[in-house]
Amino acid sequence: MKLSHVTKKIDQHMILEDVNFELSDNEIVGLIGRNGSGKTTLFRTIAGQYYSDGGEILLNGTNIEKNSADKNQIFYIDEKENFLSHYSLKKLNEFYRLAYPNFDQDLFIELIREHQLPINLSYKRISKGMQGLFQMILALSSNAKYLLLDEPFDGLDVIVRKKVIGLLLENLSDGKRTALIASHNLNELENIIDRALLLKGNTITHDYRLEDLREHAKKIQMVFKTKRVPDCVKMNSKALQFQGRVVTALFENFTSKLSEEIQALEPVLFEELPLTLEDLFEANLSQETLMKGLNEL
Repeated sequence: MKLSHVTKKIDQHMILEDVNFELSDNEIVGLIGRNGSGKTTLFRTIAGQYYSDGGEILLNGTNIEKNSADKNQIFYIDEKENFLSHYSLKKLNEFYRLAYPNFDQDLFIELIREHQLPINLSYKRISKGMQGLFQMILALSSNAKYLLLDEPFDGLDVIVRKKVIGLLLENLSDGKRTALIASHNLNELENIIDRALLLKGNTITHDYRLEDLREHAKKIQMVFKTKRVPDCVKMNSKALQFQGRVVTALFENFTSKLSEEIQALEPVLFEELPLTLEDLFEANLSQETLMKGLNEL
């Protein structure tokens, strides 16, 4: 799947602008961004609930807005506008079997029994945890190639959350499908994704491959002899936090040359800290405020 210059306006307000990225086979991709950044609008546009106002979404080289037959390769439940919630789980199963020609009914029954979900109860009457499990079971049973999962861990207790994640990882291990997951639970997301797309200012500003990031990026805590932060730190890092003379900064490309340049300044403290996805989120999405404070040091 490839998104090229996708734009979407709602009520004359620009929600998505010039969005570009590709989803490859056999990967789990995280979509991160602040509330109201457009994550749900992006999912609705990919799933065909919204028509884009510009650009195109290609599936196997074909624009999916012009070839609706390909839309059964995309699975998405819009939890915010879920008009099917008053139907029973059994009835919902029938709907999705009709919508997805490759629906795996044997897998659906197996997972429903394994997790003891009440098939005859309506969706809205079961607990939040059961709803999360049922959505994941539907997603996996659909056999859709692309799973769009919008906050799949939201409101789930730790036990159910582990079940949902376990189901996802176990059933994507065949290498045939791809998941795009939007979640505020960055700690959970970090443990399962291959890439992280950062949605900011109506567009995708960063596409991080976590394996490469862990190899080249560093989170460093430093104290210098004077209150002024050296230019080499300001120019090459994103400040995460500063407290007194202690500066914690994220370097996305921390080279040996840069390390030598900083060490030559004989910092009082120079210590590497564990780098997390939450650090990336904070550094990029709060960068304006943080850098203003850093430049005053």
